[in-house]
Amino acid sequence: MTLEVTSLVDVVFLLIIFLLVTTTFNKDEHAFVIELPTSSSEQVTVASDKTTVFITREGDYFLLELPADRPIGEPALDPKQKVTQAQLEERLRGLHRRDPDASIAIRGEKRTSYQSMMDVVSVLQDIGFRSIWFPYELEQQ
Repeated sequence: MTLEVTSLVDVVFLLIIFLLVTTTFNKDEHAFVIELPTSSSEQVTVASDKTTVFITREGDYFLLELPADRPIGEPALDPKQKVTQAQLEERLRGLHRRDPDASIAIRGEKRTSYQSMMDVVSVLQDIGFRSIWFPYELEQQ
């Protein structure tokens, strides 16, 4: 008794062709390429010496500026003091003169308008900051 494998080979080739034609490959679905940070350790420690711009849903600005030379335990500038957009720009220009490589975080409330966030990004780019990031918190399930 012999087993005819010719038809089985044909079916295998048809399956391979079908899989190649129907497979979708991952495409870049974003406007620009982002290099995400990687870590070899399980726990990531984030330094707290970042300057942060807080934006409320009403569009109010708060600036928490943590100077790099601040002694540990010394309080930072008062984060509860609201600043106007002109004051924010003036203080950020001063920071850029002192530390052009400073990293700036932009935090917004959950319902903060996108335009308010982009206004701050535009100011930071005009001043010359290159390290702008948006910290976020994962929603608890």
